[in-house]
Amino acid sequence: MNISNIKNYQNFKILITVFLFWISIQFEKPIEDSIAYVLVVSIGIMHGANDLLILYLKKINRNGFLRNFIIYISIVSICALFYLLSPFLSILLFIFISSYHFGEEHLSIKASLNASFDTIYFIVYGLLIFSMLFYETLFEVNTIMLELSKNTFSELLVQITFITSFVIFVVMSLYLCWKKKIEIKEFLNEIFFLGLLFLVFKTSSLILSFAIYFIFWHSIPSIIHQIVFISGDVTKKSILFYVKKALLFWLISIVGLFVLYQFIPEVTLLSTIIFVILLSVTAPHIWVMYKMKN
Repeated sequence: MNISNIKNYQNFKILITVFLFWISIQFEKPIEDSIAYVLVVSIGIMHGANDLLILYLKKINRNGFLRNFIIYISIVSICALFYLLSPFLSILLFIFISSYHFGEEHLSIKASLNASFDTIYFIVYGLLIFSMLFYETLFEVNTIMLELSKNTFSELLVQITFITSFVIFVVMSLYLCWKKKIEIKEFLNEIFFLGLLFLVFKTSSLILSFAIYFIFWHSIPSIIHQIVFISGDVTKKSILFYVKKALLFWLISIVGLFVLYQFIPEVTLLSTIIFVILLSVTAPHIWVMYKMKN
């Protein structure tokens, strides 16, 4: 994928974000949430549906794939068990590993210093995204939290996380500028992007806010990188191949989502079930992406 295509997607990402920002101003919450649900259950779940194909392509031999498959299923099972044993702690863990994943996808192609610095930088960026989102939609967040864990996040905790992660992100980014790993223009662009997302989170519902970032700032760039890994380039043929290979796992996920929604009576929000699905597949997906990128 060449530089011009990357820049074209960056421009598209900003335009679609502004468009959905306008949608959130013009329409009420039911319309916003409907758009968000469609995006998350289609592209959002699709972006992790080819994990097993990626593991297969990385195999050394048949036994290598079998070993990776067992590890993948084990991670899913451990996440599900951990949630049953301690819902609140499992949610905190989900936020931290998702923060790393968001930061890795968004920042790893722009700057890299060393493993320790990069890990902290990625987590701080992801925590900044989450804390901005929670800061603007805390009531909705805590509604889901009560269904998931019977606990809530305090406003003070969210504010402290927001301010701290922002300050650390700025300091680490300026350090990268000083080390000439990134240009000051790139840093200023990131601040602009964060400001744009903050405005989007302020005006949009929780579900649409999450969908805007998760789909257009994370999932689609991840899908692009996966397609390049699988097929070598992003073409119409390689995109269709990716979708075809992901279709079965995607259908299983969708069926599982709606079965859970229908047969767990204490859960009243579809967003809660979507979160549970994401919770169970995020950790193994991050492991697969780590293996792919390395």
